[in-house]
Formats: sequence, C-alpha cells, structure tokens
Amino acid sequence: LYQEGKESQMTKERIHALEDIGFGWDAQEEMWQQRFKKLMEYRDRYGDCNVPRDWSENPQLANWVHMQRCHYRLYQEGKESSMTEERIQALESINFQWRARRGRPPK
Repeated sequence: LYQEGKESQMTKERIHALEDIGFGWDAQEEMWQQRFKKLMEYRDRYGDCNVPRDWSENPQLANWVHMQRCHYRLYQEGKESSMTEERIQALESINFQWRARRGRPPK
C-alpha cells in the first residue's frame, strides 16, 4: 500500500528501521539467495554443483537445484519462469551445469 501511495501504517522511518536490522522485502528472492549459498557450500565440499536429486542430507537443496534446471528450460523456451539473467549469471559463475549428471553420489 505504501509503495502505491495509499494509506498505510508504514512510514519511511519504519522502512529504514526494518532495513537496518536486515529485513528482506522479497521473500522469494531471499529464499533463492539462501539456497544459492547452500549450493556454494555443497560445491566447496564436493567440488561441483551436481547435487543428487535424492540427496538425503539436504532434500530441499536437491529439489531447488532440480527446479533451477526446470525453470532455466522454461526461460529458454520463452515460457513463464522465475529464472532471470541475474540468476543464470550467478549460477554459471559457480560452474553450475544445466544438464544433470545422473547416478553419481556425493564423494
């Protein structure tokens, strides 16, 4: 409402106070960044970004990696997707492979 110029209890002061304590305004982007950080930790531990689809240690990360590949395909096809150029660049900067390698468990 505040951004639309409509009546709201939000003020510039409250916005600044929330931002000062690290409040994230975009929950989806915050979650993406958290998963990306976990992927970097996986890469540092195992040497690549090929999280097995059925990885029991962190099934959320395994699913997220799978979904990045799915959304990338949709993006490439011009279909609705949460993938962006910025996310593609971030993933490629850590040598993310867009095609999964099957059957290789983590070391």
